[in-house]
Amino acid sequence: MQSSVSNKPVIWDLVVRLCHWLLVLCFVINYFIVEPGRLVHEIAGYTAVGALVIRLLWGLRQPGSSLASYRHIHLRPTDFKTHWAHLKARQLPHNAGHNPLGWLMIFLVWALMLGLGITGFIMEEIDAFFGDPTIEWVHSIMADTLYIAALVHVAGILVTQWWGRIPLIKAMIRGTR
Repeated sequence: MQSSVSNKPVIWDLVVRLCHWLLVLCFVINYFIVEPGRLVHEIAGYTAVGALVIRLLWGLRQPGSSLASYRHIHLRPTDFKTHWAHLKARQLPHNAGHNPLGWLMIFLVWALMLGLGITGFIMEEIDAFFGDPTIEWVHSIMADTLYIAALVHVAGILVTQWWGRIPLIKAMIRGTR
């Protein structure tokens, strides 16, 4: 009888993957589908902030062996050089989490998501700022910047997956490569 247990290392655990795809879903709903100011827009915004908070806390509570842990953030110049060398050789490590550029993108996305949540809350819940054009402008610029960042993220994933011969998308769906 064959064992159904895989010996492939878990790259992204279920919480990381659920938070990632929930953020994607909330952004798509709010940016492409629902009009600003609608209740669904607010719910999706609060849901995105909730998913972000869960992910932030999840990174704090993980043991060092988990790739969800913040101990795996490597942003030293040598980390960038190592990643560049792996890219040039087309040999990316199959059991690694985010590379340094990936972490920079994550920080940008998290900051923009949090900023969108804060400005959205300010516009809808604080009467003094209701309809304030400056807050609306900042919210809109952050949403557009997040859209551009998402496009760069997807392009980076596709190029890195092809060039580095590593199944990145599969890991964010199944958790393993």
